[in-house]
Amino acid sequence: MNSTGPQVNGNELTLVIQGLDNVPAFKNKKIICGKRLITAPKARMWMESAATNLYLQLRCLFQTSGDATSTEHWQQSAMSSLPSDDNWKAIPQICVSVRQVEKGEQGAIIHLKRISQETGQ
Repeated sequence: MNSTGPQVNGNELTLVIQGLDNVPAFKNKKIICGKRLITAPKARMWMESAATNLYLQLRCLFQTSGDATSTEHWQQSAMSSLPSDDNWKAIPQICVSVRQVEKGEQGAIIHLKRISQETGQ
């Protein structure tokens, strides 16, 4: 994937998901267990590993120092005040590119770019 890992560069955040084994195909990965419909365990474990990986990268990049004030409560209340269907406003455009890589190199490089509120860009 030729990336050095998570980084912040100006208004762009780069996160890397790599080294989590083969990315499972998630289509039709639901199974019936008892009377419940669940995600297949292998796919669920991969998703949990990827989510943990992203969380740790973000935590590493945006550490709060010991004397700083935590904003965790504010963040939770701010997120709960947003309408549930606001994603089209928050993410107006998604660009995806794909390339073949060697076995063991599967994953994703995610670039998030801050969009200016004033210009809509």
